[in-house]
Amino acid sequence: MKAGPLSKKDLNKKGLSASGRRRFLALCGWGPVIALFFSHPLILIPQEKANSPVSSPGSAQEVPLSTILNRALRYCRRLENAALDFVCLEEISEKIDLSRDAEDEIYVPLNRGIKTQIRVAKRKQENTYLYDFQFTRKGELKRENRNLLEKNGKAVKEKDAPLETTVVEVHNVLFGPLGLLSENWQGYHDYQLVAEEDAHGETVAVVDVTPKGTLSGAHGYGRVWIKEADGSVLKIEWRPESIPGLEILQERAKRYHSELAVSLITEYDFEQNGIRFPSQDYSEEAYLKPDGKKFIRSRTSVVYKD
Repeated sequence: MKAGPLSKKDLNKKGLSASGRRRFLALCGWGPVIALFFSHPLILIPQEKANSPVSSPGSAQEVPLSTILNRALRYCRRLENAALDFVCLEEISEKIDLSRDAEDEIYVPLNRGIKTQIRVAKRKQENTYLYDFQFTRKGELKRENRNLLEKNGKAVKEKDAPLETTVVEVHNVLFGPLGLLSENWQGYHDYQLVAEEDAHGETVAVVDVTPKGTLSGAHGYGRVWIKEADGSVLKIEWRPESIPGLEILQERAKRYHSELAVSLITEYDFEQNGIRFPSQDYSEEAYLKPDGKKFIRSRTSVVYKD
């Protein structure tokens, strides 16, 4: 789950949005997670805030986009103010394929330009983890706690366990909508209604969210599926070009003589007391050859259930 809302004091100290979404995508394939920092969304507070969001209607618009955005704002307000005790099983699977990388190409850039060489034990890996996961928040206090129950099919009993994933660490995914649709951040974005869909008898607005030119710093954005009746968010598809450090993956695509194809999707299928909870977070780093063949270098799926 990704980084959650911060207090105004936190924002001033860290320059992060009220819904910082933390994602670490490792460039190595083995050993400790020394990772490249990704965020969805991570915002550095701009000098000037735009007065209001710009909305552009798409081809289908029965409910005005402004009404949808106002409902989403109210939903985000409920999410920001809710006291939470979220308990579930967190099932993680990851697949990593470093077969196309030379040993000297598998490194992680650290601060101040230092590069650390990673010795690769296995070129191809598949790992699974099962955690008993609890997220609680009361006021400004937030806490994530994991107990590791199973690793690669074998029973494990480890209390207060860290995430052992090699490629992606996901934190506070519940708060993904806040950096895109909350009261604090709607003025920093432009919105376009691109479609309306039916989901179990409910009308869902598909809205593209892009940052205004006044917004500085790395910031995750993308396409959002919003339930028109109450403004709740069912799904976010993060735009690859919004990823900090994307140029490293683009350089890799050049070495592969391929086109980069990154998928970053968060789904919110569980509803309780007006708040939608995450059901799945999916990340894929893939490369497309000119002949259309797809090489998947890493894929991580996080499923929340029970």
